[in-house]
Amino acid sequence: PVVLGHEWSGVYDGRLVSAGCTLGCHGQAIYPPCPSCTVGREDQCYNRKRIGFEVQGAFSERMAFPTSLLFSVPEGLDAKAASQTEPLSVAVNAVKYLGQVDGGKTVLVWGAGPIGLYVMQYAKVMGSNRIFVVDIADYRLRVAERLGAYRTFNPHHDDPVSLIKEETEGVGVDVAFECTGYAPAFNRVIEASRRMGTVVIVSIYGGSLIIEHPFMEMTDKGLTIKNARLGPADSVRLALKSLADGSVKPVITHEFEIDEAEKAFEVAANPDRYESIKVVIRLG
Repeated sequence: PVVLGHEWSGVYDGRLVSAGCTLGCHGQAIYPPCPSCTVGREDQCYNRKRIGFEVQGAFSERMAFPTSLLFSVPEGLDAKAASQTEPLSVAVNAVKYLGQVDGGKTVLVWGAGPIGLYVMQYAKVMGSNRIFVVDIADYRLRVAERLGAYRTFNPHHDDPVSLIKEETEGVGVDVAFECTGYAPAFNRVIEASRRMGTVVIVSIYGGSLIIEHPFMEMTDKGLTIKNARLGPADSVRLALKSLADGSVKPVITHEFEIDEAEKAFEVAANPDRYESIKVVIRLG
């Protein structure tokens, strides 16, 4: 058995702190460090252990965590908002380091869950003002619009690819982020991308990813396809900075006390019924 909880904030030595969700070689006192940890990428450690999965997580009054991996939360940022550091750091890595978004690029975010909404917001931080967001839940699209999406589309009653092509003079977007973990969405993202564009997969597929789009047509576009998973330490620092200065808003919709944990999981597991996006549990 393992204690769950891998997106968290807490108090250490009187300070509010947060961190990423993995332990690499340094966090486990493994020496010599693996090739990834040697270059400062503990998120890609060959010996990686995840908080709340392979090691005990944050659903407890106390947890053991290497102090060298803790990040002080900026003054003025509360514990609830700071708990979003880890998911936002994933978005920072996807947008800044992999997608290399800037003010001159058009962006597509397919999937407006927590990660997708953080990707959208950080693309705005990086300067893009033409961000298209696609989701099948209208309530999530309303949140995306409130947070600054340029246009939103629901595939249940829109043809997102055609509409995006119209908005981009038939070219497609410069950078697309697949944030659903739903294989058919990946195929539509390919269709919506411009030649020599970039596609960043920021999701986890439960089964096989079957590419229905003609492979030669996909490669003929000269697309660069990247996979985002976690991120370097700098992405955690930038996530905290963006939360603290207000340029990224937490997408928390529900908050529960620990004795309401069963209800919290029900709300998180049934997003359409409760219109939930991010659910947090307060332990103290």
